[in-house]
This record gives sequence, C-alpha cells and structure tokens, in this order.
Amino acid sequence: MNKAQQDIRENIITMFNIAELPEDKQEETINRIGGIIFQSVLMRVLPMLSEEELADYEKLLDNNVSPDELMNYFGEKVPNFLQIVAEESENFRAEAAETFKK
Repeated sequence: MNKAQQDIRENIITMFNIAELPEDKQEETINRIGGIIFQSVLMRVLPMLSEEELADYEKLLDNNVSPDELMNYFGEKVPNFLQIVAEESENFRAEAAETFKK
C-alpha cells in the first residue's frame, strides 16, 4: 500500500470513527465502506479513460489484480484521482449522516 492509499484508508477510519470499533470489525467495515466509495469513484473516472486505457483496465480486472494495483493504475491515468476519491468519500459520509438522521 503506497502513501496515497494509506492516506485514503486513514481518512476513512477517521471520517467514520472506525478506530472505535473492535479490531475484528475494523477491517470488515473499512472494506465495505471502501468498496462503496470505490464504486462511486469508478462512475466518475471510467468516462475519463481513453479506449486504450479502458482496455488496459479490463485486462487488469481479467487478471484479478489487487485493489492496490487498481488504485495505482487510476492514480497514473486520471488527473486529480486522489481528489476524486476524497470528494466521493465526503459524499458518502454526508449521505450516510443524512440517512441516519431520518
């Protein structure tokens, strides 16, 4: 996991108070929230890729690369990728907070 990915992980932990959960639930919760956020990020970044980059992305998926490798790929191909991740993390936090208010 590179520095940017570690920063994203720590941001999720802080944003959702995950550190307060029992250790066995922390990783599960991080993975669930991260997966939801990643889906939102994909919706924004996939249209930014060229046909060739989309083909490369599909090859990565076919080869079952790790989430870290996918993050690295998008970090290289998408300008402001980390900013998009931060925005989608905040959007999810705000939506979750609104849901819990109801």
